[in-house]
Amino acid sequence: MQWAKGREVSKQSDTLMLPEFTEDTVYVGHQVPMSYEDMVEMIELWQQSPYVKVHILGQSLGGRNLYRLEITDPDSPHPESARWVHYFANQHPGEHNSQWRMVGMIDWLLSDDASDFRPRSICHFIIMMSPDAPSNGWYRVNAQGVDMNRSYRAEGSERETQAHEAYICQRDLEQLMASEAPVTTVWSMHTWGGIVEPICTPGPEMGTEVGPWTDLRDIIERNDPTDLVKPLATRNESKYGGRSWTDGPHTQFGITVFLCEGAGAIYTKQENLDSGVVLIKGLADYYAGTR
Repeated sequence: MQWAKGREVSKQSDTLMLPEFTEDTVYVGHQVPMSYEDMVEMIELWQQSPYVKVHILGQSLGGRNLYRLEITDPDSPHPESARWVHYFANQHPGEHNSQWRMVGMIDWLLSDDASDFRPRSICHFIIMMSPDAPSNGWYRVNAQGVDMNRSYRAEGSERETQAHEAYICQRDLEQLMASEAPVTTVWSMHTWGGIVEPICTPGPEMGTEVGPWTDLRDIIERNDPTDLVKPLATRNESKYGGRSWTDGPHTQFGITVFLCEGAGAIYTKQENLDSGVVLIKGLADYYAGTR
């Protein structure tokens, strides 16, 4: 079922005509679902690529694996220290459209179209930071009932004070930051109303090693012929500051962070996949060459 007018015509009000209900139970959904099992099946397919490493960071409280995918060209002529490094993670497990957005990014990165970008970049993906949630109907939390986007600790990861899975993921991010290939950008992937809405807090490379953030805004718009992504905007820290994955990595490390919201008005899996392609192609064009 679709809205009578659609978001392009009417962004404020619309009509939804329901069919006759012929069953005793009616299920109502507003996003394209993704189960933990769906994710595992895709990971098993992706890891057949020579460009993919699958890291198991630990287990959730429910015993499910916490996965991080690493995508780069192992035969790259560029040392890891010279490559651009991008980190994408979904903290709110019920915001499935943002997960499919990352799937679109991964599929593009493994395609021939990314043959120039792979050797000069490393991309990390955590598709589900709370893998117990989909089968339990938890929209934003883990088994402890903690909002996963309110469990970052800018002072440094700490097992006793953080949600279990968030602690494991932040500790892993800290290890990446201390490695030969520290992260350049962190993307906190979410879903709310409207089309995809990226919002940036610039780090030191913007305007020095690469162009100003407005160049990235313009590049993304050029890669978006079907209007799936709002123009990139900037912002100061939110009221949650160092407690959120949206801002915490910038507070802790001073790096570029993106809050990537929206997509509640995107109806199909294909459009969500396409929105991810728009964003990753924008990054590939903006972060030209090597560091």
